[in-house]
Amino acid sequence: MGKRFDLCMRSGELMDGVKLVDQCPKTQFVLDHCGNGPVVPKDQAEFDRWHAGLKELAQRPHVVCKISGIVASAAKEWKPADLAPVINASLEAFGEDRVMFAGDWPVCLLRASFEQWVNALKEIVKDRSPAFRRKLFHDNALKFYDLPVKKG
Repeated sequence: MGKRFDLCMRSGELMDGVKLVDQCPKTQFVLDHCGNGPVVPKDQAEFDRWHAGLKELAQRPHVVCKISGIVASAAKEWKPADLAPVINASLEAFGEDRVMFAGDWPVCLLRASFEQWVNALKEIVKDRSPAFRRKLFHDNALKFYDLPVKKG
């Protein structure tokens, strides 16, 4: 039907997302908020469980990942490096053609201004190619949502 479906779930539910995605191979899915990866994990096992579910979803070509919502779950005092493990794992799992930035405004305001969130992500991806950054911040969303490209 040309519709997209957002998967907004807690990290422990990612394998349930896999079951849903597998039953709907003609539906385009977007995993919101990097699958709510633990910015401040209780232990390595928590991070590893999330990462395993993330990688499993990423193996489905009809799923993309929104790089969003991460800052809202950060500690009160945070820095870009605190967000980097979840963001980088998401970028690596989905690859440069299936990730896209999303602001998560106004929820991001729980921990940062919109500008701080954008700047943190820019800091995290600064060493990636300009083409990668353009896809992340612009091109992939246009492609996924089948939006018209404005010329001129």
